[in-house]
Amino acid sequence: MNAPIEHDDLNKRISRDQANALAAVRCAQHEFARFRAPVLSGSGLHGPTEHDLGRRDYADKRLAALEAIMSDPFQAMVEVYTEVVGERGEIIEKEQLWYANVESSVNEVFRDGASNIAVLSWTHPGIQLALSTDIGDFRDVKASGFKLLSVEPLAKARFDAALPQISAVYQPGGAVRPKRAVQPTTGLKAVKLEMTKDQVQAFVSRMSGLMIVTGAPGSGKTTVAFQRIRFLFDQQDQRDDGGRLVKYAPDLTRVFLANENLAGQAKNLLSKQLAIPASVVEGVSDFFSNYVDQVWLYKYNARPRQKRLSQLEIAARSAILGLSDQHDLVRLWEFYEHQVADRLPHGADAKWASLAPGAATQLATLASALRRSAETANMGRDPASSALSMAAVFSKVSQPYADARDRMNSAQRRQFDEAFQQWLYWVYDPLSAVAGYFGARESEAAHRMRRGTGGRVNEAEVLANAQREWNDRIYGPEDVAWIAWLLRFALPTELEPQGRFRELPSALGPATVDGDRWTHVAIDEAQDLTVAEASLLGSLVDPDGALTVSADFRQIVSPVQGMRNAEALHIGRSLRGKGAEQIYPFARNMRQSKQIGRFLQGFYEVAFRERPTFDVNSSLEDKKPQIIVAPYQDHARRIKQLVAVLRRSDVVSSIALLQINEDQQALNVLRDELAAIDVPLAPIWAASGDGLLTSSVERIKGLEFDACIVLGLEGVESAALNFTLNRAYVALSRPARRLALICSEYPPLLRKMDKSLFDVTQS
Repeated sequence: MNAPIEHDDLNKRISRDQANALAAVRCAQHEFARFRAPVLSGSGLHGPTEHDLGRRDYADKRLAALEAIMSDPFQAMVEVYTEVVGERGEIIEKEQLWYANVESSVNEVFRDGASNIAVLSWTHPGIQLALSTDIGDFRDVKASGFKLLSVEPLAKARFDAALPQISAVYQPGGAVRPKRAVQPTTGLKAVKLEMTKDQVQAFVSRMSGLMIVTGAPGSGKTTVAFQRIRFLFDQQDQRDDGGRLVKYAPDLTRVFLANENLAGQAKNLLSKQLAIPASVVEGVSDFFSNYVDQVWLYKYNARPRQKRLSQLEIAARSAILGLSDQHDLVRLWEFYEHQVADRLPHGADAKWASLAPGAATQLATLASALRRSAETANMGRDPASSALSMAAVFSKVSQPYADARDRMNSAQRRQFDEAFQQWLYWVYDPLSAVAGYFGARESEAAHRMRRGTGGRVNEAEVLANAQREWNDRIYGPEDVAWIAWLLRFALPTELEPQGRFRELPSALGPATVDGDRWTHVAIDEAQDLTVAEASLLGSLVDPDGALTVSADFRQIVSPVQGMRNAEALHIGRSLRGKGAEQIYPFARNMRQSKQIGRFLQGFYEVAFRERPTFDVNSSLEDKKPQIIVAPYQDHARRIKQLVAVLRRSDVVSSIALLQINEDQQALNVLRDELAAIDVPLAPIWAASGDGLLTSSVERIKGLEFDACIVLGLEGVESAALNFTLNRAYVALSRPARRLALICSEYPPLLRKMDKSLFDVTQS
């Protein structure tokens, strides 16, 4: 146990920090006055060099840091005992005093007389570890790849204000003129200097490799995943010097959002709170459409579907592929390899084999080499190391391929390259593989359609229509990710044309900038991706870079697509090195009041028949969830009463009415009834705006509100759709302060829960 701090010690720290705040502002003003933007050397035709761009970027960040320190010098202090790696590799032990500024992304050390004042970036690993570690505890960070080896906090403080007078909470020491606590607000926000131990451990865990962040709704998965981007930008110079160190920069970073409804909030968090350009964000569906356009250059008349399908048939068609798992990826790739092996020996009959009579011998040799490459290839189960990818085949036939091209004149070579490219697209035709694999698995397809639509379609007819379209070389949006996935591992990865078959694009071309591969890919709400999307996105990052994934596999909300686990991220993954993967489960629900959190725990236990994996937020108290059992014709009136009460609350500003299972017809009827009794409404499906928001769980996924009114819990256990329990769980986790459920009958699930967790009103 720590000894009580002497009053004089606290006063000394307050005086020291007050003096250092004044000195930091004074020094920052001095540095700002003498700041000069770097003079770029210029490099003629090619513009600024990478060194010049790096200098300019650092100068911009330093200028912003100086301005931030002048405005508000620091918001946290830590006194620490540390071990660091010296310039010659020796271990240096020392006590240090650090301050942190939440708006700074560089580390400033000011010289003030005989002392130094270190005002560090909030992303500094030592700051984060010290703030989240108990006083006197030792944190070993040797395995994290940093120059910093260990941290032991001796004292710390968080400041509401440093000037003109200290307002802070010291540990040890207690509160010193603290400001009144501000009511928490909903929406994505950077917590910066207020992270939990679990969050900090994930945040500073490593500078490369795969980090999977899991946890309950509201546990900070998205926030920490995004903050890791800023951390890698700011702290990459804190890495050990051994091995290949990739550069982390905005142009080499991509953030993929499985839930595009979250795009606005995500871009706001990145750009306004973390100073990361919103251009790093990409929608998954847009990326895959563009990817296919860039790499599928010759389609043999394959074309997108033009026929309009009903919503039910679209859902059924999506379920056939979208509910596949990692085993389907492996089996599909094996099917694809057999297709390639069957078609490669037909080179001698192809158009390219007879285009240049003067090279007939060399072309025959090339055709034989292609046949042998197919006959001798071992069928593998890992697409990234396939013996039948174009890169692997090229390595076996590169000499006869080069000999044949060398024997041709320029016109013949152009004709040959075009014909050979088209033939390879036939050999590696992705649509044939998709049709052959999924079209042959009729019982699986029927089961997936039944679970994805609640048995409301003729499964045999839908599958027959799909097979007919595939045979006619027509594909739909649900097929695009799978076509892209096959091409990703079939096409060559070499960026230079000399290292691959000519006129073939590189599979990595769309994931490069000026020849450099993306070094950091972040995927949010990954459970809502298909396994093909997850595998492809995870394969694009530089092997020595970082892949950050946030997911909660209990929050799959679409009945027609999603992943039950992270296994797909292992298939075709590019990251290398031992210990390239780390999983960090977040244990605390920080979004919701204690009362809603306890209700959510009870629901989790009865719905999923396992102990809840999260703790409640004990610091936020509010009212218990309310269950209202009333006949359907009374729902509109009950909703009006609830909205009127909620509007009068000083802690509620956003209210959403959510359907667990989307039913637009029923929602339209309810909206008409609400409008008739003068309830102001936002447009249907809107995620923000004036009036009561009316939407479904699928459309509102990832967002949060002060209060939610949830409809449909009584039918959850008997629903035929996939993941209905998941949708109910997600619906109940959207509100931060108030939760009400309106049901036509008492929900059976609630009979199994502790009745003290909620209040019931029955008509």
